[in-house]
Amino acid sequence: MKNLLGGSVFTGMMLVALTACGGDDAEKQDVVKVWTYPVHGEYEGELKESIEEFEKENPSIKVEYEILSWAEGLQKFDIALNSGSPPDLYFGRPLGKYKETGLLVPLDDKLSIDLNDYDDIALDHMTLEGSMYGLPLYQYLHVWGGNKALLEEYGVDYEKIQSEGWTWDEFYELASIGEQENDQGDPQYGFVFQGVDEELLDHLARNNGIPYRMTEKGVQWDDEKILEAMEFIVKLRDDGIMPAETAAIDAAKRQEMYYNYQALFYGRAIPYADAMVQLRNQEIQDGVTEGEELDFVLLPIPHQEGQEEVAQGGAEGYLLFKQNNADDAHVENSVKVLEHLAGEDAIGKTSSALALPIIHKGAADNYELPLSPENTVAAERLASSVLPPNSISSELAAKDDMFKTQVVVPTFQGLISGELSPEEALDKFKSEAESANYQP
Repeated sequence: MKNLLGGSVFTGMMLVALTACGGDDAEKQDVVKVWTYPVHGEYEGELKESIEEFEKENPSIKVEYEILSWAEGLQKFDIALNSGSPPDLYFGRPLGKYKETGLLVPLDDKLSIDLNDYDDIALDHMTLEGSMYGLPLYQYLHVWGGNKALLEEYGVDYEKIQSEGWTWDEFYELASIGEQENDQGDPQYGFVFQGVDEELLDHLARNNGIPYRMTEKGVQWDDEKILEAMEFIVKLRDDGIMPAETAAIDAAKRQEMYYNYQALFYGRAIPYADAMVQLRNQEIQDGVTEGEELDFVLLPIPHQEGQEEVAQGGAEGYLLFKQNNADDAHVENSVKVLEHLAGEDAIGKTSSALALPIIHKGAADNYELPLSPENTVAAERLASSVLPPNSISSELAAKDDMFKTQVVVPTFQGLISGELSPEEALDKFKSEAESANYQP
């Protein structure tokens, strides 16, 4: 979802109604500022239409929106927030560091809509310490995927995996089949995952009995379970199931290898990969794109034997922020805009476009997902097993985010590149976990 459009800006002109003689009964519209992202390919057009509809129904409110780039938007927002001048509405998920500023506004007593229409898991992911700070636009899922033609060629029962899940050992056995040379003479791997971030370790840790990196007791990535996850990753690399150069593989390269039949399984994917693959197939048929057609198979993340399978997911939507000089009337107007931008129609269009579970009852009756039947079943099963949000305090959540950025990412880079052994990486986690910076 972070690769479709660059940043662009639409700023609605503030309308000032003046009398013909320049009288002093002039009226000014209340301007609500929205910062968002290119959520999907048609999102900006849909957003513009939605705003125009809202402004017709609420002529005293003007909505200014800005589309941030995925690459630079988060930093821009952090700067604005830390300077005390965030937009009224921001697209994202509530984080402890946002709450710590005192500018993130709880919605518990401000909403006029029926929250019973929204999915409970999605709503949970818009809360911190028992208070709701935003409305979800969609519930995202991070999944693994497979090349259907190769899976069928090797006799892999992927529908059984979709319905029942699989263990690390089962995944390893199947992925070993894919390690060979493809028809073009290029190396083919059993599994390809981007190595420029820590996501692979996070996926496997969650599926080895460590659902959260941080709890009220402190950092949890300091025992044998995280060591087992790191040892498994190194085994995949050393046995040739994953490319030796995984540390340098980003999302674009991973996708390219999948399209080129160099990966039996790959991650991270999202359900929308199904629609993306079908679009690419059509472009190949039309002569617009070169390559071989393929079909995407949506798969769960494998779990360690004896551990519970955990789906990777959460929710994102619009959060409410308050500038230091905003009055109650302005906050009320901002809430109206928020309810509109994360309402039934917006959820239906966005979820359908992204092939994500539709989290609003009304929208679910009017929109369908562009997924194959088997992938639909798999996505619905995984959506029901997404963990609730971490219940730690906002202060600890901020420390968890800092631990991830300052410790986990560079340590994992050292591990996947071969500079650190699993034992050395564990020692790094342990020593940093004992630092006062990350203690409860």
